[in-house]
Amino acid sequence: MMSYVSVYENKTPRAKGVLLAGAVHAAIIGGVIAMPGIEVPEKFNGPFNAIPIVKPEPSDPVIIEDPPRPDLPQEDHSRAPDMPIADVRSIPIQPFPTYSDLGNALGSSGTAAGIPLDPIQIAPDPVIVGARLNSRYADQFQPAYPPGQLRLEREAEVSVRVLVGTDGRVKQIELIDSPHQDFWLATRKQALSKWRFTPATKDGKPFESWMTLKVRFEINS
Repeated sequence: MMSYVSVYENKTPRAKGVLLAGAVHAAIIGGVIAMPGIEVPEKFNGPFNAIPIVKPEPSDPVIIEDPPRPDLPQEDHSRAPDMPIADVRSIPIQPFPTYSDLGNALGSSGTAAGIPLDPIQIAPDPVIVGARLNSRYADQFQPAYPPGQLRLEREAEVSVRVLVGTDGRVKQIELIDSPHQDFWLATRKQALSKWRFTPATKDGKPFESWMTLKVRFEINS
């Protein structure tokens, strides 16, 4: 194992080095003293005036109080009001009505839920049969041809409205359309004197009714 020994150990300092170090220190001290504005104060022998600094004490906190509230009457909820207790065992249980019970109530003259009910009767729709031409008088339906219109060989169709009575006869006739008055007059005369109908009936009973008819006037060659 190797060891190293410093070569600078146990050497006496040289005189030249000592003088050089002393000169450097003297130059530094002289430069500091020669600097302007730096005065070395003398020893101060005067009195000292000590001024105490008073630290302000913390102020008390500001407390904002709530405004006074009006005194309101307080309800006592600790005890519920006395209520009568019903005995459910004494309440009779009514069964729900069935369809048969409702049908019996509606079909009888008794009462249902305390309300008197009359029997309901639904009348059927009446049977109405309209008036129609009596086939026994069919050959008397056509009016006579007006002579003047026949000579001119004019044909026509007349529309009329007739009131058929309970006896099947025409009680009233009204003109709807006719190309000439001669055709209307011939139709009116024939209807009031010769036309016969089977009257309209309601449940088998005849009643008056209106009919609309057309009469054609044609020339047979």
